[in-house]
Amino acid sequence: MKNCSFRQLLVLLTAPVLLLLLGIAPPALAEHLVTAAYLQAQGRQLTIELQIGSPPPPTLIIIQNLPPGTAIAQAEPPTKSVNTAKGEAKWLLKNVTAGPLTLRLLLDREVSAAEISGEIRYLEPASGAMVELPISHR
Repeated sequence: MKNCSFRQLLVLLTAPVLLLLLGIAPPALAEHLVTAAYLQAQGRQLTIELQIGSPPPPTLIIIQNLPPGTAIAQAEPPTKSVNTAKGEAKWLLKNVTAGPLTLRLLLDREVSAAEISGEIRYLEPASGAMVELPISHR
């Protein structure tokens, strides 16, 4: 910024404020298009709620990590793949729509919240960048 004029500096400092006043969030302040949180994160049933913004990404990948050896008795929607030995279930959801989406897993045994984790992945429609976010524990 050594060779930056006062006018250039003023534009750099006021542009984020102007964007916010116009209702346009700069990339650093923008919220994620998709978020996910556990509604139930222990016991035999796990429930994950996703909030999908608009426009929705074309595809969502959800990865649920479980204790190795934990089997899935039922999943809604159905999983794309399950690796019981590794303790991993994956969904590949296409043609999703904006709004809430709930995923449910029924396990063969009880688990604690400390034993599970998950993440969501999607391509940001506007930029094409891959977004990877953890599923939050409420």
